[in-house]
Amino acid sequence: MNKFVHLAIILVAAFIFFRFLMGYFAPFLIGLAIALLLEPVVRFLVERGGFKRGLASFLALLFLTTAGAGLGFWGLRALYRQAVEFLAAAPNYIAALQEWLAAYPFIPTVGLLNWAGEWLSGQSIRAVGFVPGMLIGLLLVLISAFFFSRDKALIYALFEKFCPDWLAQYAKPVGVRLHQAASGFLKTEFILIALVSAICIVALWMLKSPYAILLGLVIAVFDSLPIVGSGLILWPWAAYLAFTGNINQTAGLLVLYGIIMVVRNFLGPRILGDQIGMHPLAAVMAIFIGIKAFGAAGLLVGPALVIVGTVVLEEQS
Repeated sequence: MNKFVHLAIILVAAFIFFRFLMGYFAPFLIGLAIALLLEPVVRFLVERGGFKRGLASFLALLFLTTAGAGLGFWGLRALYRQAVEFLAAAPNYIAALQEWLAAYPFIPTVGLLNWAGEWLSGQSIRAVGFVPGMLIGLLLVLISAFFFSRDKALIYALFEKFCPDWLAQYAKPVGVRLHQAASGFLKTEFILIALVSAICIVALWMLKSPYAILLGLVIAVFDSLPIVGSGLILWPWAAYLAFTGNINQTAGLLVLYGIIMVVRNFLGPRILGDQIGMHPLAAVMAIFIGIKAFGAAGLLVGPALVIVGTVVLEEQS
């Protein structure tokens, strides 16, 4: 079979997997990704520290988990402080909202507030129900990451034994490029989240928001989520301020939204392209088509498939 037939088989198989089977294997794929990212640390502990591979994998994963838990605790603590301040001031915001709604008698105020309360209650119940599944998923990710890291040689040996020869010839170069791309993607997201957070915190501080740190971090996280974006927070907020006559703050939020869009849509693809070795236009197209084909997962799957296709074509060129 020539390289074009190989490429077609790989892309069709990838489409079927990511379109229909991804949900069943997601925790294990995330675990594999974590194991690959931890591999330099594990190798260092084995070669320089004299640790057995199982212990080195456990220590590396323990460090990552501890660091993540520490950062999460610090973030939740800061979030809690500002959330308490927000809840203390919530009655004033509710009174202001009711006063504003009273000026527009055609708006069903009571029904709207009741609907909002019911919606929030429903979301809270859903969030509570989501927690056990999330904890189980996290546990599966950590367990699979440990075994993928500890038994790397065994897994590679099984792959070489049962993998067809024509596919095995692409496995190593594709794996290397995907590993580089995954590291580059994480670096890009870290850079963008840090940059957007800093921009939002400074902008909201200049706009005299009492929750600049909290809202700045929340907006940056929302901005990093595919399809959601920072507009989910900034547009309703700007609309409310416009209706209440705060034109300066409305303009400030719209300017902030414009800056975030420039950073995310123009600077983001350039940073991503540099990190994963892809032209910015190709990166944008891969992400857009990936999201259309696979939903939110297409943010990663789209560029990954472009890299796979490029490697397959290069190997026999």
